Amino acid sequence: MEDYTVPSQRGNEISLKTIIRDHLSTLDVVWANKFEGENISPENAKEKEAEFYRGAPPQWLNFYWAEKEGSPIVKRDLYEVIWKKIDINKQTSRSITHVNLFHQPGSGGSTLAMQILWDLRKKLRCAKIVTSTTDTKAAAYQVVQLFNAGGPENQNTVLLLLDDTSDDPSFQKNLEDNLVDEIKARNFPATVPVVIILNCVRQLTATKSTTLCRSLSEEEKNKLKENQAEIIQRHGDRHTKFHAFNIMLSNYSPSVVTEICKILHPIKKKKRPRKAQLLAYLALINSYVPGSSLSRDLCQQFLENNSNTLDEFSLEVQMQPFTDILVIFSTQTRENRSEDHVRMAHPMIADECLQLLTSAALTRSVITRNLLTDLCKNPVPLYLVKTIKKMLTKRETIQDKDKFSRLIQDIKAKESTHMCVLVLKSASKKLDQDPFLPQALARFYYIEENDYKRGENWAKTAIERDEKNSFIRDTLGQVHKNHLKNLVLNAECSSRQILHTGKKATESFEDEAEAAVKEQAPEMKDHGMTNISNSFNNRGLYGFMEAADIIFYHLTKKNMGWSEVLTQEITPQTFFKSCLGEKCEKYTALLISLKDEVEKTFEFFEQYLTYSKPSIDNDEPSYFWPTIEKCYNKYVTKSGQRKTALQMLKEKKVSTFAGLLNAPDLDLELITEQLRELHLHSPSDADAVQKYILANIILSQRNATSPVLRPLGELQNLLKGFWKEQKDKRSPEFYLLVLLLFWPSEEQVKENSPDISECVKYMHESFERTYQNYLRSRFLVPLFLLRGGQGLQKLVHTSQIDKTDIDHIHKGDESARIPGLQRVHGRVQSYKVFYVKGLKEIEVSPQHPASVRRQGQVSFFLGFNIKGPVAYNIRYEQ
Repeated sequence: MEDYTVPSQRGNEISLKTIIRDHLSTLDVVWANKFEGENISPENAKEKEAEFYRGAPPQWLNFYWAEKEGSPIVKRDLYEVIWKKIDINKQTSRSITHVNLFHQPGSGGSTLAMQILWDLRKKLRCAKIVTSTTDTKAAAYQVVQLFNAGGPENQNTVLLLLDDTSDDPSFQKNLEDNLVDEIKARNFPATVPVVIILNCVRQLTATKSTTLCRSLSEEEKNKLKENQAEIIQRHGDRHTKFHAFNIMLSNYSPSVVTEICKILHPIKKKKRPRKAQLLAYLALINSYVPGSSLSRDLCQQFLENNSNTLDEFSLEVQMQPFTDILVIFSTQTRENRSEDHVRMAHPMIADECLQLLTSAALTRSVITRNLLTDLCKNPVPLYLVKTIKKMLTKRETIQDKDKFSRLIQDIKAKESTHMCVLVLKSASKKLDQDPFLPQALARFYYIEENDYKRGENWAKTAIERDEKNSFIRDTLGQVHKNHLKNLVLNAECSSRQILHTGKKATESFEDEAEAAVKEQAPEMKDHGMTNISNSFNNRGLYGFMEAADIIFYHLTKKNMGWSEVLTQEITPQTFFKSCLGEKCEKYTALLISLKDEVEKTFEFFEQYLTYSKPSIDNDEPSYFWPTIEKCYNKYVTKSGQRKTALQMLKEKKVSTFAGLLNAPDLDLELITEQLRELHLHSPSDADAVQKYILANIILSQRNATSPVLRPLGELQNLLKGFWKEQKDKRSPEFYLLVLLLFWPSEEQVKENSPDISECVKYMHESFERTYQNYLRSRFLVPLFLLRGGQGLQKLVHTSQIDKTDIDHIHKGDESARIPGLQRVHGRVQSYKVFYVKGLKEIEVSPQHPASVRRQGQVSFFLGFNIKGPVAYNIRYEQ
């Protein structure tokens, strides 16, 4: 095919220039005229169809040939659901949208996703990301290039398939961020969405209503029976070996799978031939890593084929009688080379095969260790390294019930913990550069064996293999923390032992926190690292608080006098002299520093959890904040002494700006008065004045008639002085107050007021300096929203808005109507959003950058987060 075409939004086909086609290396594009005019060999197409029905991954040729033969591949019911979602997304005003397709292994998820792309190839520009290791920056560039091919008048939406990128959860986020940047950089008008991402995600269990399951509806069963007759007509008796199709036809019947696997009987318990060993390896990886495969070359080498008669000793021949439950298929590499792969015909066959092997005394641990010995010859192929790591380290869900990978959990349940250790040790030694395997071994030692010394040693081995990775460092802290926690089980445990282990735990977590700050910061994007970690690792700081809490608990249980040491009411030396027989002087520095570090870490989490959350849809785990708060209360609460205003504010957790945003109604007037005293005592202290002004704003939301409240003009004057003094090097909190107090309204703004556009610019810069590295991937929550009203009443604190309404704001529901809030007017120019009030125009950030697609007049809700003013629910006005 000489001319490759893609559809324009008007329906006509555009021929792509060769130079554009050559630059789409990260994409597998489904051309509108794919295979048309080509001389397709019927024998080859028929053979590829047979491969597919036996269990090979689908290829574009399968869809073309089935369509040409008048018997399209049967569509699952979910096909219509996904199609409709894509159709709805085509009508959206956003530039980037996504549709999720969850599927159980072996249910046909990848086939369904590719079917949709094939069927839409003449309406949308359909493409599949070649691999999840693709550079997201390069992919984004090429996707936008594909969208814009043919010029502005011929643009059309790209339907982009991501097929099982679960290895890298940040892949889609990085890709979307790079797409937004690329679209902005091009600055072209788009009248349709630029890209709809179809995210095909494999799930072991059906957790969502839109999951494609191993269960057929009556309609699906009937369609498959009709399809079977056509398959028999074309392929004759061969159809009995089409195991993937026949398993689906049977509604995934276990009895059918059992019948298919009868060829394994009888299974030898000793001196198994090499083909039986290879079968065991394929069963293992296909059961625990569905969709994985081995290269044909590797299998051939393992079988030690030294014959020159290739046909007689082909892999198919050598693997008899097991060949029928295997599938050998080809894929194209990026370099357009063909590679042959081998895998089990279906994940259910792999499961049954593995079950039969283990019932014949061939254990999972033995198969795994033999695989590491027999197949992992140096250098170990990269794809095999990935498969082994998935089998041994990937947890299905990060919950208590999934502390380890499925394989390790099964070995533990069906064999012993000792065998788990042997398997992980073998893998760690074989793949001696990988940090995640020794990390998993360290976790197993401390969780299952309570062997903290070996756990510590393997955790250190993991760190040596990747010293800069803070997530790897976390395991060492967890080893010491759990050791510390379990010291209470030892009645003979001394205060010295508690401090010794506590010191190791807190130092490990501090090292982790330090590494987290340094690793893969956002500014490194410009240095070639486009697939960076887009989340800050908070585990070190959280682990420190857990460890500090355990130290406090254990020490005070031994002697309540420790409480006064840890809260710094008396010095450690005083306590040692008065009542302690043990020699703990060695830990004086730890005892002196703990309280200050706890306060500092608590303040970090106050900001971190007040200003952000993990994502729009997810909150922090329910245990997270209570654990932090419990530790803080122990170290900060003092008894039996006269307390300063600052001490009282600390105990009420309102001594910081972020803490005030969460201040309870109770004592709010008293808190405001105490902050006023602190401000008057230090009138030149910007931090003190900020907290005093914020207390007034919060109080105005809860009790607008309070006699403690100060007039807006007085609060504005307080800020003006600091603005004049140094307006470009303040904190994000300072700029937030400027926006809240001086945002243009119907009121006459006094002369010499801060320039709001200038303030927004400084606030963004301040955020980058102060919080960007910590909050880089998190959703910044709106702290205040603008509503109708005068003075401070034009603001509403988000705590005063119903949570359901807040969710509507967060998720960008364009039809949202929030009681008490009014939409404001603005405009979009060059992918920038501006708030318009009279002659004033102020740039604001779109909460969803993808919601800005073209120029025009818009309306939105206006909110303020810690980075600046934000436009929520952007709606283009007709």
